[in-house]
Order: sequence, then structure tokens, then C-alpha cells
Amino acid sequence: MTYTFKLARRLAVSQHFSVFATIALLAACNGDATAPDAGPPGLPAAIKAAQISPQAITIETNQRVQFRRTTRNIHGDRVMLPSVWASTGGIIGADGTFTSSIEGTFKVTGRGRGWQSDTSIVTVVSQKKGVVRLAVAPDSATVEAGASLAFSVNGYRRDGSTTTIGVTWSTTGGEIDPAGMFTAASAPGTYQVIAANVAQTLADTIPVRVVAAEAPPAPESPAAPTPEAPAPTPEPPAPPAPPSEPTVTAVVLKPGNASLGTGATRLFAAYGRTSAGDSVAVRVTFSATGGTIGSNGLYTAGPTAGSFKVIAVASGLADTAVVTLTPPTAPAPTLPSATGSGIPFGPFAAWEGSSLRANTGMFTLTVTSVTPSTIVSKISEARTSKTKLLLAMTGGAHDNYLTFGVFDRAKWDAKMASFNQPAIQSAVAGAVADGTIVGNVVMDEPNVSGSGDGNTWGPPGTMTKARVDSLCGYVKQLFPTLPAGVQHRHDIFEPTKSYRVCDFVASQYSGRIGDVTSFRDGGLAMARRDGHAILFAMNIMNGGVQDKDGIWDCTSAGQGGLGTYSPNCRMTADQVRDVGLTLGPAGCGFMIWRYDATFMADPANQQAFRDIGTRLASATSRACRRS
Repeated sequence: MTYTFKLARRLAVSQHFSVFATIALLAACNGDATAPDAGPPGLPAAIKAAQISPQAITIETNQRVQFRRTTRNIHGDRVMLPSVWASTGGIIGADGTFTSSIEGTFKVTGRGRGWQSDTSIVTVVSQKKGVVRLAVAPDSATVEAGASLAFSVNGYRRDGSTTTIGVTWSTTGGEIDPAGMFTAASAPGTYQVIAANVAQTLADTIPVRVVAAEAPPAPESPAAPTPEAPAPTPEPPAPPAPPSEPTVTAVVLKPGNASLGTGATRLFAAYGRTSAGDSVAVRVTFSATGGTIGSNGLYTAGPTAGSFKVIAVASGLADTAVVTLTPPTAPAPTLPSATGSGIPFGPFAAWEGSSLRANTGMFTLTVTSVTPSTIVSKISEARTSKTKLLLAMTGGAHDNYLTFGVFDRAKWDAKMASFNQPAIQSAVAGAVADGTIVGNVVMDEPNVSGSGDGNTWGPPGTMTKARVDSLCGYVKQLFPTLPAGVQHRHDIFEPTKSYRVCDFVASQYSGRIGDVTSFRDGGLAMARRDGHAILFAMNIMNGGVQDKDGIWDCTSAGQGGLGTYSPNCRMTADQVRDVGLTLGPAGCGFMIWRYDATFMADPANQQAFRDIGTRLASATSRACRRS
């Protein structure tokens, strides 16, 4: 159904000052005794009423929405106002960005210095599963230039039932706020309004026709009376009219979404659907927000990974498909025998400055954080010492990548981009080719969630395998041959979902998990299912039998000394040997958490490490790369 929305400009202008005078009077009646400031330059005192945008909105948990507080000057132009923000729930930043990890209805208030405050209502709903289609209402519209119209959207499940979801809005002309309030452009034409789900995997597009605003009617002048005309002669009834032809009411684009590698191609097709439900051929115009698409519907993906849209438009009707681009998998480098065969293993933080720590001669791998100023020298020294490196270019404290306690992708990107230097790219490529570099870990334990202790990434749901995949994809854009992976227990982070880009998972075992053989077999099964490699690890510092007898001394059987915090205990030499010989040969590498001078100097532990090293040296080497 098509609706037309008009803007009575002359009436709006004539009422500007009376409306705002009423608002000023109401503010005075409310007893706000704070003296107002001057406001933005050139803003008359009568036009200081401010409004939050959006006024009301529904979002999903952990979805971000940007609130703004604005007013209009005497010319009708929108002016942004500085504000102090507050909310009755969730988290709102100083810039007006709101998010909530829990469901509920909350108030967001924006207040200027001495100005009247305004309040918006935010409804937070849970993230919905099983949504297969979006539908925007109204499904088409005609709007006068400068007029506004509110759009809404429903999510449809496979069984046809509807549900409320959070969406992001965009338009090819005019403006649209986060709640779907569309303001038409001043230039007449046909534009598209697009609603996409938060994950950017579903979208719906509707056409909006913008027409020139009607001029106000001229005043009527009195007309002279006319004599009465004689009654008309009745005409015979008209013959019954023929049935009207069905009209095209929608454009359907197939496929509705697609996943491609960068640079790949996919053929899209579009057809019309009539009011009678029939499918008919229509002439469409294709466009894409990333990559290119020809008039025949052949889409060619661009070089950058991400989510993009393909749009088909015909006679003011449109449909949208979401295209997800992933970087191509680089071929695995050949590891020359000169670097040593077998599976490398060693501790985290084996480097002290630019030198290896004491008692690390029995190891062939170290996990280390690097910076742009140290990475080239670390690579050179590792090659000299015949030690392999598992890098953590974006390592360090989680706080380095948080804003208001939530993972901030921009901060992570900035750190990763700092390595985008020709000398570093050349050094990394060479070290991957000769086997010195095993891979790069993009994130440590994305499964941890919550707030307040500095060791989380934000509320539950902040990190997903899909989001970690995008981090691995960014690494591969900068370093195409470098295996990119992530560190977390394979069985506790979205175990039913799969990585599609990341090359490996570093999965760490401790004694309290249970049977080590079952742990190993579960990790290998997941790696086979999802096509990635797996690098096993063991927690020597906290992986022994926990001490829960009331005295934390870690002196009983299965306890090799105090762990890093109660009630954890270190592994014994026998545990180190058994776990290492079970997990080590199964993966593409074997990691130990972490270097400890006392533990490494213990003769029994040293012998256990040597036993593991002897076994791994005879194992077949594997690249930590997707199969």
C-alpha cells in the first residue's frame, strides 16, 4: 500500500514562534530555576527547545545506538547541541552512544547547560534466533520534499510468525534516524530506504518517491450567483468494465544473501511479482555498495572483506541482498627441513627484552607479544636461535582495547594497522616462509564476558566467532601468508558455531577440566568439522589438582606448588609429562602457560620437558593453517 505524506510549510513557519513560546512557558511552569546560557550563535531565544533523536527506539541486547540532541534555528536548519547524557539502565557514553546487555525499557535523558532536558524511551529486546526475512512498513511511500515519515520493520521466522528485532537503517537520499524516522530530501526523485539486521545478514529495501511540496492554495474570491440550470437528462447505464490487468507490486532478488571470497563472482537475478502472485520478467537496474555488478547481474567481489549490499531497482520498486566477503585462504608455506622437523613447543613469555630467558634451551617455540619497534629484531633473534614464534601483535591487557568496558574494534584495528609497514611486512613474509613464525593470535579468550575486572571483553554476546573471524580477516589483509588464529578452550566458546576465516585455535588444558584424552579428541573433532588447525596448550601454573582442604599450600598428591591464586596449584612433573605426551603430538604446536623461573629450573620438570621434546621432534610437522 502506498501512502502520501504532505508538509504544510507555510503553516509550520507561521507557527514557529508560538510553538516555542508555549514550550518556554511550560519550562517556566516546571520550576527550572537554572539560568539558560546563550546557546548556539545566531539562535533566537524563542527557538531554543531541544529534542533528542530518536525519541523512541527498540534495539537488541548489545546493539549500539547513537542519540543526538538538536534544535532548529530560525532558518529551519538542524543544529547539534552539546549534552550531558544519563540513562536509567544500560550504559550511555559521553557522546550519546547507548548499549545494554539486558532486556528492559529504559529512559535516556539529554540535558544542556541550563537548557530544558528531553527524554527518549529505549526498549531492549533479546537477540532473536531463526529470523529469515525482514519486512519494512509501509512497503512504499510518496513523501513531499522536507516531510518526515516513520518506518517500522518486522522480523519473520521460517514458520511465518513475526518478532520484534533491532535493525540499522540507511537511505540513498534524505536522512533517516536510528529509529526509522525518514526525512525526505529537498530534490524530488525516487530513493531507497534500507533496513538491515544487526548482524548485517538480512535486509529489506523499499522505494520512497519524493515529490515537490504543494504550493498553498490561493484565497478564493466571492463568485457571482448563477441561475439554476435545468435538471440533466438521465444517461443510460454504462456497460460493465473489463477486469484490470495485474500490476507488478514487488521486485524479488535472488539469492537473498551470499557468502563469497574476495575477488570471486556470483550471478544475481531479479524478477517481478504481481498483485495476483505471479512471477513476471522486469527490467531492473543493479547496484552494489561494495564490489561491482553488471547490467546482467554478474557481481564481482572487491578486495576487502566485510558485509555489502546488492540492490535491484525496477519502476520504483527494490529488493536487497546481503553479500558477505571473506579473504581467500593463502596456500600453506613449505617448511624447509633446515628449520627442524617435528612439532614446536615452548612457554609463553620466554623472552626477556630481546633475549631468551634462562632454562629455555629445551624448547623450540615461544609465544610472545610484539610491538612495531621490536617485531623485526625478535624475528631475527628467533631465526638465529632456531626458535619458532607464535606472535601476539594485538596482545597485552584487555583494557588496551576497551571503551566503557566494552571491546572497541577501532582500538584493535589501530594497533594492528601500526604493523602495516613495508619493513615489517617483508620480515613477516620471510619468517612465515622459512618456518620461523608459526602464526599470530588475534585475541586471547574471547569467551570471557562481564564487566569490572579488566579481564573481559564486555557483556555476554559482545564477542562471537563471526566477529573473531573478522579480526583474522583483517590480519590476512595486511599479511596474506601469515596464519591467524585465536586462543580459547575449544569447548566453551560457541561450540556449535564455526570459524570460517581463522586458521587455528589454541586450546588450553588444565587438570580440573577432566580427562585429557577426551579433551584432545574433542578438539580434533571440532578442527576437522570446521576446517581449521588446532594448537594445544597446558596450564602448568594452575593446572594441577586444586587445593580445597581449607589450607592453600598445594603439598598434596597431584599438586606441584602454589598456583597464581587460591585454590589453584601447579602441575607436577608427572602431570606435565602425561599431558604433554597426550596433547603435544596431536596439534600443530604445543604451548605452555607460562614461563616461570622456579618451575623451569626444577630438575624433575626439566626432564619432563625433555621427554616431551624428544617425542615431538620425531612427530610430523604441521602448518597451523586451515585445511
